[in-house]
Amino acid sequence: MSLSKRERERLLKQVCGTINEDDAIDPRHYFYNKRKHDKKFRKAFQLCRQVADTLHLVINEAHPALEGVTVVDVVPAPDSRRMLVIVSLDPAEKVESAADVEKVMACLQASTPRLRAEIARSINRKKTPNLVFEIARMDPK
Repeated sequence: MSLSKRERERLLKQVCGTINEDDAIDPRHYFYNKRKHDKKFRKAFQLCRQVADTLHLVINEAHPALEGVTVVDVVPAPDSRRMLVIVSLDPAEKVESAADVEKVMACLQASTPRLRAEIARSINRKKTPNLVFEIARMDPK
């Protein structure tokens, strides 16, 4: 949607010094994620929510090194047969070095069969999705 010359001048005088591409656009349309709201992905995102709820409950019990790990998000990667699990590390655990991060990642990989078994118990599907883990970098403020 382009602005008319009159609207553009009014915006420049009243509101701001420069006009950006997202000015005068409804934020619901500008930030709309079509894939997330598409009907064909609805079941995949339902499954992601179920997997996230299950992992949130059992991930800390899977291994002692995973005490400070929380599940941030689960998204299909690229579809519901494989899930990308984004986890964050608790800043209170003082995980600072790359070796600590690698240790947590190795524990996540080693615990994957147990986590998949727990997911299989909680969802009603013929096949359990494969899990791929990614650690989100959270900067403490």
